[in-house]
Amino acid sequence: MNKLKAVKGVIKKLLVILFIILGVLLISFVIHIHEINLENSMLREIDQESTATDVMIDIHPRGQVTDKWEKDNAFPNKIIYARIYEATVNNNSDGLMLDWSIRLNITEDCFLNNAWCGTVEVHQLINGTENVQTIDLRNYDEKDIELVHYVAGQDLLIPLSSGDYIVYHSDGTGVSGESPLGNSKNSSGQANVGLIMYSESGDVDFSDFKLDYYIKKSYLSGDDGFAFTVLFAAWLLLFMFSLVVSALVLHFEGRLYSRNRLVEESFRLCAAIADMKDPYIKNHSHRTAKYAKMIAEQMGMAKDDCENVYYVAMLHDIGNYFVAEQILRKSGSLSREEFEAIKNHTRKGAEMLEDMESLPHVVEGALYHHERYDGNGYPTGIKGDEIPLIARIISVADAFDAMNSDRAYRNRLQSESIKRELRDNSGSQFDPVIVGVFMEIIDKIQF
Repeated sequence: MNKLKAVKGVIKKLLVILFIILGVLLISFVIHIHEINLENSMLREIDQESTATDVMIDIHPRGQVTDKWEKDNAFPNKIIYARIYEATVNNNSDGLMLDWSIRLNITEDCFLNNAWCGTVEVHQLINGTENVQTIDLRNYDEKDIELVHYVAGQDLLIPLSSGDYIVYHSDGTGVSGESPLGNSKNSSGQANVGLIMYSESGDVDFSDFKLDYYIKKSYLSGDDGFAFTVLFAAWLLLFMFSLVVSALVLHFEGRLYSRNRLVEESFRLCAAIADMKDPYIKNHSHRTAKYAKMIAEQMGMAKDDCENVYYVAMLHDIGNYFVAEQILRKSGSLSREEFEAIKNHTRKGAEMLEDMESLPHVVEGALYHHERYDGNGYPTGIKGDEIPLIARIISVADAFDAMNSDRAYRNRLQSESIKRELRDNSGSQFDPVIVGVFMEIIDKIQF
């Protein structure tokens, strides 16, 4: 008993030290977040004399010197030549490049014909008056153009002279990949802007330019972000080790760890760390655990087994800690690489929990909760009763909470829609027995 008390004393001191360390880490992380936010809100710029390497731009004619064509029907007694110019923007930083634009100062007489994929803001000085208009040159109605312009055949020609300038605004729909522009670590990190210009020589000087842009860095990017990730992970592992030892001590004292408030709050904290990267899934793990326990109780499982289901479900998404927050928060469709990163959270969670022997089936819950009953799930593709029972229970509870919650890509579903989705996917995605059990208790849950 004295040894048990000594162990309790050591664990208590260790927990106090751990929470002090957590407080220091959190304060440091808040300061780090503030600094990143300041960097993210800063407008940056480079020009032809800049030596920066995080973001680079090169403006050049496309192809060979002879890759230009003539137009002899635009003006009487004058032939002009067209050429395609590319502005290649490279994002070598460790963040996303947002809301970038390129200002091109005109130094000689020429004509703007086309540009893609964004819009062009034209500043045209005519008889001392500046005409300004922003146009999508791929999709316009000629009668809406307020600038001085000509139309020769199918070609729009907007005259520009020395002192005029144009500003290319990157396409912000995300479809073209221009803005946000990923970095070279996660994607190509490159965008190519196209411009078609006419002039008498066919060669337009674009050496006078300026690129304005913002860089949005993740809070966990860079050396500081990596350090916080490692420190938080180390703290979490040590904290979980302390919890296991504490649970064993409480067990030998005849007190079940499932009734201990410290353990309950500690597991919630572990779940919250996994959920904190995405505001749309706040408390998702706790709700999933509650629903999973309700299913286990309805199935007539022993009280200790129901408590085990609850705590395993609380940790089922712990692997989300290793998924980049910009992927978890993305409102649009995921790329193949992004979906693979999402899928990998099951293996990461299992690896993180593999030494937690005091909580039975915790690895199975983290690893297999996205397996499908028909074998089309991940990460292993097992099916039917090959999937551990606890993972099949969590799968239904997890899906229900996802449908019953607002997400970045949609609003929560209505109760009847949720019931229909569960029935329609019974036997394919979900174990039909567990769906049947859940249907018996679903009306007890407040939608």
